[in-house]
Amino acid sequence: MEVNNPKIYFSDYFEISHDTVENYGALDIALVCDNPAFVDPFLLFANPKYKEQHAFIIKYLEFLRDKSISNTGKELDSGDFQHYYKFSEVKQAWLGYSVDGNAGLGLGPLFAGSLYRNLINIFADFGEEKITKSAHLEKLCLVEEGVGIDKVSDFALNLIKEFVLEYTQEFALKYLDQRFVKEFAVKKTSFDFDTGLWKDGRFKLPLFEYNNEIDFVLLVPQDILTREDTWISKNDFLKNSIKIFSSIQNDELRTKLNKYFYDSLQTKLNNNKQLVKDESQKSKKTALLNTILAYPKILDYYIKQKEKESDIALTKHIAIPEEVNFYFDTGYIQKSLANKSFDKITSLADCVDRINFFKQVLESNSKDLQIKGTKLQEKQLQLMFKMTTFGSLFDYNTEVNNGRGPIDFVISMGSSDKIGLELKLASNTKLKQNLLNQGKIYQIDSNLKHVITVIFFFEDEEIRRVNGILTELGKQIDNYELFLIDCRKKGSASNVK
Repeated sequence: MEVNNPKIYFSDYFEISHDTVENYGALDIALVCDNPAFVDPFLLFANPKYKEQHAFIIKYLEFLRDKSISNTGKELDSGDFQHYYKFSEVKQAWLGYSVDGNAGLGLGPLFAGSLYRNLINIFADFGEEKITKSAHLEKLCLVEEGVGIDKVSDFALNLIKEFVLEYTQEFALKYLDQRFVKEFAVKKTSFDFDTGLWKDGRFKLPLFEYNNEIDFVLLVPQDILTREDTWISKNDFLKNSIKIFSSIQNDELRTKLNKYFYDSLQTKLNNNKQLVKDESQKSKKTALLNTILAYPKILDYYIKQKEKESDIALTKHIAIPEEVNFYFDTGYIQKSLANKSFDKITSLADCVDRINFFKQVLESNSKDLQIKGTKLQEKQLQLMFKMTTFGSLFDYNTEVNNGRGPIDFVISMGSSDKIGLELKLASNTKLKQNLLNQGKIYQIDSNLKHVITVIFFFEDEEIRRVNGILTELGKQIDNYELFLIDCRKKGSASNVK
């Protein structure tokens, strides 16, 4: 089977140059799977050109806070939840971690309940802060479990959706052939503070057909996207908590915080059977969260410090396009793929062919397979491999879960020809356990004929570890059941003797 002119990216599908999209300031998104990037509200705050968008987010949250205060002591009304708190994922932006398409979960009751509760206490002075320059939505991440960058990004993107729609409409009318443009009715695009109601709108947008459905595509400015955590995040706060305590100039408050934190540490028996404070990371995390609940003002001191570092956020925290959807790597893969023929006899033959091709490209690619010194993660490697499956006659279904955890890919053509594929990092702490048991479990649970495992290593120590595990288990690399891909940094070919 041959793949001719595969349309992976926005620029491919709408027949314009990659440079046109990039020069406009937008991310040239992949349209076969999500792009691992997220809207960070702090980047809206830090960049003067998005002042209006950040101000709207704050104004809307102030509106919700006032409603919450007036409703104190009552449960969140279902009608209010549906209209003011519940938003679908803006799937047309193709942001997130979905390897198979662009369908996410959106914002559900957990996020709404967290926001509703905290607008009454933690956010009681929202918009009227005395310590920080501005209010920040991300404050919610600091006090709630399960509210991470994906939820904050979804919420922020919904609140600035009208801006993103207008941004995309302007691009579509200026640069796209009008056969690719259609007017769409879009729900909940602007909010009327006088009536307290969301309004729908109509926009001329890029027309896209996916899974036999007609939809539109949204372009998002690259400089409001990050591929990491939000600039203001719980992990960052926990890591820098002691520094934040020390930066507080109010001596009395600083003393109270340190004492409360120390008193909140759990206790344990030492080797001499004496009761002492537990200084473990888990104990410190619990103590710090208890301290936040008792003295929520500490969050403002942390945010104040992050505001002072706005310039760093604007230079080092913004997602770099090729690090989000691997534009240049996958572009190279696709050009090679267009000239390669794949067997189409069985799902196994098709998959093995594509793995060998993927292995060859990664191992010979002079571009480092690390991002700012950080190894690619399994999810990112899944996204890259997904690019090589585009146009296959076989269905490459991702993260199929039959009860005991999701398998990365199930490749099939009907129920009688079905295999599984797992992509693993050599650094995975459960690699030995996975190699011993996981394939057998997947074969039984999903009725698979065969399970392939591909292991990626980035350092010499990792390949030594893998070889040790394989020797212990009596397994070997056979490029049939087990593949190994070398992702170590490569030197220039001109220096090879």
